[in-house]
Amino acid sequence: MKTQRSEEILNAYMTCVARFGLEGATQERIAEEAGVKRPLLRHYLGNRDQMIEALNEHVVGTFNALTGELDQVLQYIETSDQLVEVLFASDGAIDPRLMTVWQSLTASVGDYPSLAQPLLETMVRFLAVLEETLKRTCPDADAERVRAVAQGVSSIFVSFDSLSPLKPPEAWRDELKSAALLLTSSLEPQR
Repeated sequence: MKTQRSEEILNAYMTCVARFGLEGATQERIAEEAGVKRPLLRHYLGNRDQMIEALNEHVVGTFNALTGELDQVLQYIETSDQLVEVLFASDGAIDPRLMTVWQSLTASVGDYPSLAQPLLETMVRFLAVLEETLKRTCPDADAERVRAVAQGVSSIFVSFDSLSPLKPPEAWRDELKSAALLLTSSLEPQR
């Protein structure tokens, strides 16, 4: 029961951070979103610093799990275009709060330095999956270009979900996908 309730509170915490930022995600707002009394937050997640650490662990764990799933899916693709199709699928499989909260936590590293390494490692893993896939699908491409394209595709991918609180036009997803396709096509041999 405690694990389930902790997950519900972490989910509410993610919603609040996505809406109000890390500092604006007050215990009052989190408790209201979770449907619990404020003192129960401490019982389940601890004090404010412990809550932030728990949120960081939750976000890092979720991001790493999704990266693992992505890696499994990408094992079956044959072209860099398919990589972009998988990343920019509009099926809603990735919770847009995840990147918003990841970026809020990243912005808070100055106040909470212990958050830095786990967050950085999530991006390192994600980039490694993209890079390995691009190396496999574009075997003749220069390693430096592959790394640069992986960075570019990653940045494009992350930026769309981080804009979700702004409710950008859906056309932006298509435009960002086109930008990622332009990048990956630069690895293909010129005909």
